[in-house]
Amino acid sequence: MRKAPSAWLRRYPQARPPRCRLVCLPHAGGSASFFNDWRALLAADIELVSVQYPGREERLGETWPGSLEWMAGTLTRALSDLADRPLVLFGHSMGAALAYEVALRLQQQGAAPQRLIVSAHPAPHRQRSGELHLGPDAGLLADVRRLSADAPSALDDPALRELYLPALRNDYRLIECYRGALGRTLDLPLSVCLGSRDSEVDADEAYAWAEVSAQVTDFQTFPGGHFYLREQQAEVLHHLTRLLAGHGEQPWQCWPSTP
Repeated sequence: MRKAPSAWLRRYPQARPPRCRLVCLPHAGGSASFFNDWRALLAADIELVSVQYPGREERLGETWPGSLEWMAGTLTRALSDLADRPLVLFGHSMGAALAYEVALRLQQQGAAPQRLIVSAHPAPHRQRSGELHLGPDAGLLADVRRLSADAPSALDDPALRELYLPALRNDYRLIECYRGALGRTLDLPLSVCLGSRDSEVDADEAYAWAEVSAQVTDFQTFPGGHFYLREQQAEVLHHLTRLLAGHGEQPWQCWPSTP
């Protein structure tokens, strides 16, 4: 009997079996739809799989996750059904921390992804603390507008805001309470992406990803802030396509030398 598809994974039809699958994990408050436009910019032999968190869109009525670690375990099990092709994980902001936790679990199971690509987030052991999830709705909304540079959002609509704000608050709780311990290292290629004007991660926090993987292969900065990948979509997808083709740089070519 064929297993029902996981609600965690939104897949896009492929005419033929893909060479690999790019699994995209969105930011706090984000949804699988954030990556909808990427399909047209990816090579035909790469299958796009976007992760849908509970509490939004078609999963609006579901219970919110209790911790980032619980999400990682559940998502790892969902991805086990896609083990017939190499996986590449791409996580943006909160999705970067979640992708790291998933990569660890897949590695422990002997099914490590082909590559982990983290975007706009400090290394897990450099996670910043925060208490916005404990504060008023106005504070959460102000932070979302700050990070998105006042780009239009579903949260601008009062009716939609009432529906999605609880899930947004829970996402903030998940990432603000997350603490990744140094010492849990990956043995797979890891790439780092960030915006040149992103106030949520500085260079030291980004370079610290080298402390959780022996194979950090490249560090790519794009013009823009926390959501640089909106304005730089074509450039970002070109970079990802190069990485998925196996043409990443060697670590000593892109990381600063130690004094």
